[in-house]
Amino acid sequence: MKTKILLWSVVLVLVLGIAAGGFWWLRRPQVILMSDGAKLTLLKVDYGRQHAPPAVKASTGKPARRGGSFTTTNDELVVWVRQEFNSQQQYHYFQYFAYDEAGTACVNGEYGSMGNGQGNSVVGLRLDGFPRRQGRFFLRVLENSNGGQELSDQKFVIRNPARGSFAAWTPLPLPNTQDDDDVSVTLTKLAAGAAMPYQRNNADAEDPMNKGVQATFHVERNGHPDTNWEPVSVESSDATGNRVAATVSGNAWNGLDDTATYQYGLWPEEPAWKIHFEFSQKSNFADQELWSVRALPLQPGRQQDFWNYNGRRNAGTNAVYAQADVNGYRVKVFAPKQFSDAGPNSQPQGGMTIQVTPKLAEGMRLTLATLTDDDTNDIGNWNYGSYSDGKSITFRYGLRDLDGVTNLNLTLALHRSRFVEFTVKPGKAGDH
Repeated sequence: MKTKILLWSVVLVLVLGIAAGGFWWLRRPQVILMSDGAKLTLLKVDYGRQHAPPAVKASTGKPARRGGSFTTTNDELVVWVRQEFNSQQQYHYFQYFAYDEAGTACVNGEYGSMGNGQGNSVVGLRLDGFPRRQGRFFLRVLENSNGGQELSDQKFVIRNPARGSFAAWTPLPLPNTQDDDDVSVTLTKLAAGAAMPYQRNNADAEDPMNKGVQATFHVERNGHPDTNWEPVSVESSDATGNRVAATVSGNAWNGLDDTATYQYGLWPEEPAWKIHFEFSQKSNFADQELWSVRALPLQPGRQQDFWNYNGRRNAGTNAVYAQADVNGYRVKVFAPKQFSDAGPNSQPQGGMTIQVTPKLAEGMRLTLATLTDDDTNDIGNWNYGSYSDGKSITFRYGLRDLDGVTNLNLTLALHRSRFVEFTVKPGKAGDH
């Protein structure tokens, strides 16, 4: 009898040990390892409006630096990941992509909170779009570093906390026409899985991260075909609560079957998407939208001062050269700079700063209509984005090929976009 009791006690201990081990196995942190030794650990997934980083223990002699807590207006899914890598590398950045189980499409996640630890930080990733009708989905990671790009073979498995019963929107047949003021836009085709003009992961051109959405339009203004209006941004949403913003990456505009390609859309199995397009004018602006400044003298300056324009130390380095009221706003053009610390073949070779007060209302855009030298040669430029202090907005432009240039002639436009929205079922690229 004692022998049987002892035997069953041993069996019970083994069963409990196996169960405990299985529980630990299921609860173990998910880890993705890159070929250069970078380690990504999934720490926590939260869904709601309040998002706080989890505490983590030190693994390399000092604790990870955590990004801050943040609040979202609506319930959102946030994934907290610990990023560890060789901090001796000058550049290291990770992009996260939410895939459905079948791998038909993906959406890029956005950082909502960034830890500033070098090589050891906790970040919060906001997922504005994920396959909410599925019980789980996957996160893949694209690493960008001095060594190039690498797409992880491993994936984080995310259990969907927002899964539920959702309505199904009814799509409208194409072609479909929508108007905003004097601009009329007809959508004739919407195709998911379209090739993009660039590749994020050169190893697999068919990966969903290299695919986008292509929309085909016909545009009229005041009842006449018009090629001066092109889409510049789009927001896609669906009945499950996904909402993803994108910038148009490529336009093929000829006045007939004009096409725009963008990333990212949503999952094409969804009965319908709502796609909200912003169309912006490219030329033929009205007189009240335009302002020209001639003979802007190109002055020597440092790149550091250009990039640190809003820094306290540089408050006096940029002087306002010209200012005027344009279409209801006060516009200031600062003296353009030719960088004295740029190499002979480096680009940009200079920079220009423009400030608009008050901050532009939604739908208002600033466009450099023309930028030339004294011989009317076009000066190439890049829009490096904008900075707002809440009262005004400041735009920065990089300038190229300035050898021998002494003056610039600028014409800018302050103009209003048009917005149209379609409810449509996306087709597949290649279908007719």
